[in-house]
Amino acid sequence: MLPKKARLYISFVIASGLVILLLAARSWSPTNLKLFAIYLGLAALASSLKIRIPGIESTITPSFVFLLLAVNACKFSEVVAISVVMAVIQCLWRSAKRPRLVQVAFSAAALVISATAAYQLSHLLLGGNGWDSAIATVILAGCIYFPLNSALVAVVIGLVSGQSLRQICSHCEAWAFPYFMGGISFAALVASAYSASASWRGAAILIPVVVLAHIYYLGRSGSGFPARAPDQHSAD
Repeated sequence: MLPKKARLYISFVIASGLVILLLAARSWSPTNLKLFAIYLGLAALASSLKIRIPGIESTITPSFVFLLLAVNACKFSEVVAISVVMAVIQCLWRSAKRPRLVQVAFSAAALVISATAAYQLSHLLLGGNGWDSAIATVILAGCIYFPLNSALVAVVIGLVSGQSLRQICSHCEAWAFPYFMGGISFAALVASAYSASASWRGAAILIPVVVLAHIYYLGRSGSGFPARAPDQHSAD
C-alpha cells in the first residue's frame, strides 16, 4: 500500500497529464505526417534502449534527443503524442515484471508534463522575442525538460521509498547529467545544421551515436535491463 502522500502526488501528476493530453487531442492538426512519423519511430526505437541509474530504481533512455528535435520541428500535439509513446514503450519493453497500469500512467503523465513545459516555454520565450533560433529552441527545451522530468520522478521515488529528495536528485543528476548534456548538444548540432523540415535526416544520422552512448552507459550501470521502477526519460 502506497503512503497517502504518494497516492495524492501520483493522482495529481496523472490528472495533469490527462488534461494536457486532452488539450493536445483537441488541437491535433498534423501538417507533415511524414516528419511526425519519422520522429515517432526514432523516439520509439530509442525508448527501448533502457539504462538503469545505479542506486536508484529508475531508468533513462536516449529517446529525449529525438523529442527535443521534435520540439523544434513538430507541432505541440505531435510532441505530446510522441512523449506518450516513448513512456509506454519504456515502461513495457523487456521489463523484469509486468508494470501496473498506474506505473505506466504516471510515467506517461510525467513525460507529457515535461515535454509540454519544454515545448511551450521554449517557443514562448524565444518566439516571443522574435528570436526563433532552432539551436536555441533545442537547448532551452532540453534545459527545461531534464530538471523537470528529474524532479517529477525523484519526488515519487522519495515518497514511495522514504528516501531524501535532495539525495535522490543529487545522485540522479550527478550520474545522468553528462548523459543528458551530451544528448542536448548533439540535438543542438543537428538543429543548427538542418532546417526543421529536413532535421529528420540529421536525426537519423544520430542513431549510431545513440547506440554507442547506450552501450557505454550500459557498461557503466553494471546492469542489463532494469528491474521495474518508475521510468524517467528521463532522469526521463
